[in-house]
Amino acid sequence: MIQDELKERFFAVKCDVTKEEDVKNAVEKSVERYGAIHVSIPCAGVAWPGMTLTSKGSLNMDTFSKVVQINLFGSTYVAKYSAVAMSKNKPVNDLGEKGVIIFVSSVAAEEGQRGQVAYSATKGALNGMVLPMARDLGKFGIRVAAIAPGIFGTPLSLKMPKSVTDRLNADTPMGRMGQPHEFAHFCGAIIENSYINGVSLRVDGATKFSNL
Repeated sequence: MIQDELKERFFAVKCDVTKEEDVKNAVEKSVERYGAIHVSIPCAGVAWPGMTLTSKGSLNMDTFSKVVQINLFGSTYVAKYSAVAMSKNKPVNDLGEKGVIIFVSSVAAEEGQRGQVAYSATKGALNGMVLPMARDLGKFGIRVAAIAPGIFGTPLSLKMPKSVTDRLNADTPMGRMGQPHEFAHFCGAIIENSYINGVSLRVDGATKFSNL
């Protein structure tokens, strides 16, 4: 369990990311616990499928809206209140840095497969927000970037049927999912490199989704 590994460093707050007050409370509780926030990685997301048109009907807009609320609004709420907290930090170095926000996008922002209209829309929107948000927050010493992962072995993705994961892995020259430590390493590289700002960067093992 992650709690056993991190011990006193682990801290959780119940939060529905679609509710702005919940996110505000979670950020404030985190600041109370640790004294400051220097890194924020908004990563709540769902990928509920929905075809634009089938013989049985058209795109379910209730599902579309829920995906947008979680993936896009939720991430924006986290970034908003993290930025407020970070702006109050003392600079951590002689470059004036106070914090970094790293959105979790997806290669589906550029190569969404069938049924991923809502998911791809939200991830594309996150990519589009990175540069203007970086420009907004630069004067406060806050950087903004996004990571666009390919297929990674997470508790959610590992629940998919083997037939699905085999098909997805076939789109990757490496023939496998990314590992959690590889994603974490990439986050660390962005945090440590003070000149990465306003960009979305892929970590995908050369994954290029086919037209499935």
